Amino acid sequence: MGLPVASVSIEHGLVLRSSLDRRVASDLPPEGHALVRKGDIAYNMMRMWQGACGLAEADCIISPAYVVMTPSADVEPVFAHIALRSEPMMSLLHGYSQGIVDDRLRLYSDAFAQVPINLPPLDEQRRIAEVLRAVDEAIAANRAALDQVARARAAILHSAFEETVWEPVALGELGSWQSGGTPSKDDESKWGGDVPWVCPRDMKTPVIRQTHSTLTPLALGGSCKLAPKGTLMIVVRGMILAKAIPTATTAMDATFNQDMKAFRPNGRALPKFVQLCLQHQERQLLRVVNTATHGTKKLDTDTLLTVSVPLPNLETQQALADAVSDLDFASVKYGEEHIRLSTIKQALMSDLLSGRVRVPENRKTL
Repeated sequence: MGLPVASVSIEHGLVLRSSLDRRVASDLPPEGHALVRKGDIAYNMMRMWQGACGLAEADCIISPAYVVMTPSADVEPVFAHIALRSEPMMSLLHGYSQGIVDDRLRLYSDAFAQVPINLPPLDEQRRIAEVLRAVDEAIAANRAALDQVARARAAILHSAFEETVWEPVALGELGSWQSGGTPSKDDESKWGGDVPWVCPRDMKTPVIRQTHSTLTPLALGGSCKLAPKGTLMIVVRGMILAKAIPTATTAMDATFNQDMKAFRPNGRALPKFVQLCLQHQERQLLRVVNTATHGTKKLDTDTLLTVSVPLPNLETQQALADAVSDLDFASVKYGEEHIRLSTIKQALMSDLLSGRVRVPENRKTL
């Protein structure tokens, strides 16, 4: 047929196989595929109730395992695609799917044909689609900006730690790692105060500004130590180490639990600079993560001490830390904007697809 081969996924909808990071092999010849015309909607029978459908932007071919639908003349394809991926519709499609357990459910074409849908007039379908398309474009633009920030950050770290002639120094020569602890949960006098207590669940941002749990001054002492503002924290024990090695600096004095280590510099390296080096070397560090006897992942302190750090002067370290911090701040803002736009989209879909809010016609006045 000479047409590109497409595939359907929950995340991406209908996309060309060549655009996917995951290559999907097919033994079918081109004539064994189903034809999809521009404006058609293809769906995965087993995952339709999770939103696995996509709108064809151009002619293509697809595996015959998918169902291909051609909207009728009174249906705007973009509107139909949006409606089919809405939460109320996916819940309804789940009920029309056949099977005993979710992983085996299938939505056959004859059952799909019986699904009721709230269908406004064609002109209003197009207006609704236009409104939601505008929000999608804003979300896509915001995502592109976020991706650009991530690429810039990665490029800066690569240049700093791979392309410079700075002298490499073992991390063990730049400071020491301090262990933390957890007060007894049975002693209520030590919990709920104003002393931040960092645990792995708090390590989701480059800078920790607040913690899920807090301690009282009575908890301080022994294994429960107070680390000063700006301390570098790293998770050294837990199943998260199977896929990531979280690091963060603190924006306030804080204590921390026994699954963490705190870096105490000796004056040659800034904590933020060390954090960036560890982030850059995360893949290498993941390869040397061990498994404790009870199955938990762990990163040995001896391993940390041998990490090689290309070390410039403190002024250069600070400049690099400041540049990356600016990018991290932008990343947080773009992340917040993504949440805001996604919330707006969900609210609009709920109102517009249910008919609670109508999109008026654009009327020009003289």
